Amino acid sequence: MATTRLMPLHVGKGRTVAEALGRTTDYVKNLEKTDGGELVSAYQCNPAIVDQEFLFSSPNSTSCSR
Repeated sequence: MATTRLMPLHVGKGRTVAEALGRTTDYVKNLEKTDGGELVSAYQCNPAIVDQEFLFSSPNSTSCSR
């Protein structure tokens, strides 16, 4: 079973939380590393917009602009 944890990857790099999440999820969904997306799955979220869904579910979120 895979697990994830969110770390403040945007701090000190001039990125917003939305930009950091977008870059991270894009990296995880890389087609070359996931057999063309075959190894990407989701539970109660849409993999195509997972970064936006993460932001909406965050209690500190006010927008999803990337």
